[in-house]
Amino acid sequence: MKTLRPSSALLAFCLVSSVAWTQYQGPVRSSHERKAWADLPEQRSTTHPNNVPDPRELKRDADELAQLSQAISADFEAMSRGLVSSNLNERLKRIEKLSKRLRNAVESSSR
Repeated sequence: MKTLRPSSALLAFCLVSSVAWTQYQGPVRSSHERKAWADLPEQRSTTHPNNVPDPRELKRDADELAQLSQAISADFEAMSRGLVSSNLNERLKRIEKLSKRLRNAVESSSR
């Protein structure tokens, strides 16, 4: 039976240990402990001056929302006659965005 040279045995050991090291994932812990380090810190619901929406900006958004809703109702009346506005979809998306912004401002101020 042939014996391995010390250099060949060392090379084989290094190859096996390098493959095993990449699969090592540290000490086994519960899934909660493993996940806890990866979670972001909890967000506080305190209101900081930077988070408070500007009342003038909210007023502008509300005015724009009212104007868009009036224009939309006119577009739908024209739609019943067979005329479709080319920017109706953009107006509807803008209404959705403004209403979501206003709703979030109301929710954050009521907390």
